[in-house]
Amino acid sequence: MKKSLFLILFTFFSLFLHAHGSTLNDHSQIKEMSSFRIMGEIDLRTEKDYSSTVKYRTLNHEGGMKVKVLEVLKEDEQNGQTGRWFYVLLTAPMWVDSGEWIEKYQKFLIFLPDDMPVFNFEE
Repeated sequence: MKKSLFLILFTFFSLFLHAHGSTLNDHSQIKEMSSFRIMGEIDLRTEKDYSSTVKYRTLNHEGGMKVKVLEVLKEDEQNGQTGRWFYVLLTAPMWVDSGEWIEKYQKFLIFLPDDMPVFNFEE
């Protein structure tokens, strides 16, 4: 009985997580004010300068990094990967690889590789 109740709750929880927004693989659809969640490791620059030093690096965990796009910037290549630069607002707090807790509403310059899907995409 407990096992079947757990499976039912787990199934509903999984459906709930996937019901909000969609997965996007085509980054050309990302516009200003789009919001989404990024899973994976992303370099975060606090200065809006492509050559600035990386201040933080995200962790690849189930929560991901939740952002709202403030500006869509240039297409580029970084470390052999093509992608696009975005200036984003963090919309949920998160841990970074240094062990620091980053509060929401901070702005970051990020490079999003073309082959990295985004989740919970909303225009």
